[in-house]
Amino acid sequence: MASARASSNALRPPRAYHAWVPATPAFVERREPRGIAWVRPDLASVPLDAFWAEPEPLADAKGRGGIGRLFVAGVDCVARPYRRGGALAALLRDRYASPRRARNELLALHALRREGVPVVAPIAAVGRRHGAFWRLRLLTERVDGALPLPTFLAAYPAHRRMATTGVGTVLRLAFAAGLRHPDLHPDNVLCALRGERLRIALVDLDRAVVRTPLPPRARAAMLARWQRYWSKHRAASSALPSRSETMRGLAALVPDRAERHALWRKLARVAARGLGRKAGRR
Repeated sequence: MASARASSNALRPPRAYHAWVPATPAFVERREPRGIAWVRPDLASVPLDAFWAEPEPLADAKGRGGIGRLFVAGVDCVARPYRRGGALAALLRDRYASPRRARNELLALHALRREGVPVVAPIAAVGRRHGAFWRLRLLTERVDGALPLPTFLAAYPAHRRMATTGVGTVLRLAFAAGLRHPDLHPDNVLCALRGERLRIALVDLDRAVVRTPLPPRARAAMLARWQRYWSKHRAASSALPSRSETMRGLAALVPDRAERHALWRKLARVAARGLGRKAGRR
C-alpha cells in the first residue's frame, strides 16, 4: 500500500483557483507506479485499487456510460469515468494525455463548495496510465434519491415550481462564484426531496473553471446553451418548464425586473432559432 505523500506534495491548485482553495490542502496526492489520485484526507490510506472497483450501475444517471455507485471505505460514492465526445470519441474514447482533467474538476467542485454553492461533494480524482495515455475517474458523494432536473420535473409535478425557483437560486450563486461551464444544461442539476424540502446540487463540472468576475456575456452564453437543451428535447420530454415556471426561475436568478425580461426575450430568440434549424433539417 502506498502511503499518503507529505503535505508539500498535496494537491496544488492552478492559478485560476488561488482565491478559492484554502492554505491547508483539501485533498492529498497519492502516487503508485502506474497511477495517481487526489483524495479526501480521511481516505488517504485507502489503496487506489478501491477507487477503481467495478461500480453498481445507476439507472437514472446521465452521461456517456459507466456511471455507477461505489462504496469506498464505507463512503457512498458515485463513480464517473471520463469519456470523450465529439469528433475524438471514436478514436480516443476514454484515453487522455494526462490526469489533469479529473484533477481540475475536483478543484472546481471544491472551489464552489467553499463559496456556498450547492454542488455534489468531491471525494477523489483518480488516473491510471495505459501505455502513453491515462484513463480517469471522478468520485463524488452520492445524494440519496437524487434525479436529474428533467427527470425530477416529470416524476414530481407538484414540486415543479419549487424546483425551478431553487434551480434559479443555485445558478445565481454559481455565477456569482465565477462558474464558467462550457456545457451547462439541465442534466447538470440533481434534485432530491427531503420531506417537503428540496435539495438541489450541481454535478458534472467537466472542463469548468471558477474565476471571478464572470462577464455578463459568459453568463448569457451558458444560459443560451441551457435554453437550447429544452428546445432540443421539446418533442421527447414531458417535463418542459412552462413560461411561468421559467420566469420564476429567472426571477431567482436575476432579481432586477428589466434585466430579467431582457434576458427572457434573448433566450426566447435562442429557442426559436434552435427550433427553426431543426425544422429546416426535416
